[in-house]
Amino acid sequence: MTPTPRGGRRLMRTEGECLRLLRRADLARDTLLEILGDRSVRKFHAVRRALAAHPRTPRGDALALVGTLFWRDLAGLSADARVHPAIRRAADLDLHRRLPDMAVAERVDLARQVGRGALLYLRLDADPRVLASVLENRFAIEADVIQAATVEAGEREECLALIAGHPRWGLRPGVRSAILRHPALPLGVALSLLTRASLDDLRGVLESPRVSGLLKACAERVLAERGAGV
Repeated sequence: MTPTPRGGRRLMRTEGECLRLLRRADLARDTLLEILGDRSVRKFHAVRRALAAHPRTPRGDALALVGTLFWRDLAGLSADARVHPAIRRAADLDLHRRLPDMAVAERVDLARQVGRGALLYLRLDADPRVLASVLENRFAIEADVIQAATVEAGEREECLALIAGHPRWGLRPGVRSAILRHPALPLGVALSLLTRASLDDLRGVLESPRVSGLLKACAERVLAERGAGV
């Protein structure tokens, strides 16, 4: 039940006042519950997001609020390490549910800012514009890029060239190895990778049933130039 001041009149708060209060991790429980129970301020999505993220909001109430948020708010929850893991997971699952209805431009923005949970879905996106954002996401790790390099759906030639030319990820041996084994890798990109490929990479190309005969011949030539046996 929402507390009321003397005289029986309900205490009304503005959106700005609620947001200022909800920035405090040590906010008194009674005050938080007062905001939570006030429908007039819960109509503001910024207040609902702040309530969902607050460590003192009862877990059930926070989870119920997640489904009422916009995707940008969910992305913020997903990437905020201060938010309880259960709330972050709920935000990630809600984002996954909404992905099929999101425009490419929205997925591009989303991939740039979400946390690790949602990246597990977005790294598989078939659009190279979304992949470009995944590569720049601060939570992305090498395993995400390697997984993206194994996907066969969508505009793979452009995606593979994008990964190969990335100043950070394109230099990783594990990423390079995954790209070289992809059947859709453009020959020009493949040849540029072969010149700096390791012996294991070159032999992996020769052993892969998915690689074209022309690329295998190029790998054999590079091995021969290095004086290494097949």
